[in-house]
Amino acid sequence: MIEHGLARVTLVATLLLLVVGGLVHATGSSLACPDWPLCYGQFFPAMEGGVLFEHGHRLAALAVTVLAASLAVATFRRRREPSLRALAGTAVLLVLLQASLGAATVLFKLPLLVSSAHLATSMAFLSTVAALAWFLAPPSAGDAAPPAGAGVRVLAGAAAVAVYAQIVIGAFVRHSGSGLACGTDAVLCQGALWPAGGPAQLQMLHRLAGVLAATLAAAAGVAAVRRGPRRARPSAVLAPLLALVQLGLGAWTVWSLIAVPVVSLHLAVGALLLADAVTLFLALGSRSPRALASSPSAVAEPLAAGGDA
Repeated sequence: MIEHGLARVTLVATLLLLVVGGLVHATGSSLACPDWPLCYGQFFPAMEGGVLFEHGHRLAALAVTVLAASLAVATFRRRREPSLRALAGTAVLLVLLQASLGAATVLFKLPLLVSSAHLATSMAFLSTVAALAWFLAPPSAGDAAPPAGAGVRVLAGAAAVAVYAQIVIGAFVRHSGSGLACGTDAVLCQGALWPAGGPAQLQMLHRLAGVLAATLAAAAGVAAVRRGPRRARPSAVLAPLLALVQLGLGAWTVWSLIAVPVVSLHLAVGALLLADAVTLFLALGSRSPRALASSPSAVAEPLAAGGDA
């Protein structure tokens, strides 16, 4: 089905866009183009230095916006379920909000709240597209399997919410310049679990939230393998692995003094973990979008009010 193919392409493109966006900040290129949406008044400026990352990010965002609009059109034309149409429309609204926040980030010279909200909205958009990719998938024999018990689904939903919250806290760490507030100590901070000083406390909050999110994701994955339907198995197996890798990358980010490749990989794996957690939560329920229609909070909970940060 064309709409499912579009959803998968949009999901992959969004993950790549997040990586490119992470490189913009990591390389100090956020204001390489002082104007928006053009760069020094040009649609195709000389793509070199910081302009390569900053304007390249804008062009990639434009491509994702076109994909999201195409996905919405295909969904509205080919599917009649109100829940699917609502998800497709939400994806378009989120990508437009994300673009607006990107513009505000440049025009207002990187305000902390706007920059953090920009990343938070991008993760909400990623979650929405992941949900669309799940519900738009062609029918399969595994769809007839009953959903998992409420306890397993609650655990998976809590994991998705925790991963999203941890990423948002990480956005504040990144955009407030608190990444090395604890030096190269990757466990304690200034010899304490809860240090004095705002930046150090924000850094430790991110770490503690990361441990909580990783623990929930791993527990949800194990529980889903043991008590969930077979359709949830791929996401369930992947969740603990991604959680463990993400914890390791968090420590490596500090030890590497926030090296560009490491911090970019940390963001990419965090986004993958979020998409996987959302997919796991949905896979533990019913494939039918009617289940979403009867319980609108099913997807809204993992998104955790995406535009707020």
